[in-house]
Amino acid sequence: MSTHAVLGVKFSDETIDACFVHYDGDSMRGRIQNFLSERTTTCLSVFIAEAQSRGGMRSFHVPDYDTDIPDTEFSDNNEPYVIDETNFYDDHFGAHYWYLVDYETGEIKKRSN
Repeated sequence: MSTHAVLGVKFSDETIDACFVHYDGDSMRGRIQNFLSERTTTCLSVFIAEAQSRGGMRSFHVPDYDTDIPDTEFSDNNEPYVIDETNFYDDHFGAHYWYLVDYETGEIKKRSN
């Protein structure tokens, strides 16, 4: 089942870069933590920029069934879809969860409706 989510990074100037995530929105906190333990918030913001240019992500940092190596699958519709501080908490395709990562600290805030 797909539980849509929004994944974003909040910068010190209060701007937000974010994207839509199609699958597994309720269980993303652990995957975000795992991603940040392996990489940086800068890397996360680069992933988000890539997702914005392609319409979002289908899934974020989900372990592959065969290899158990986490992977992110980007949308393949190639229609840009940008979420930022002006529309972060809007209803994006029925999103039920919003994850906001503090760029400086890596702290994750989750909101649901």
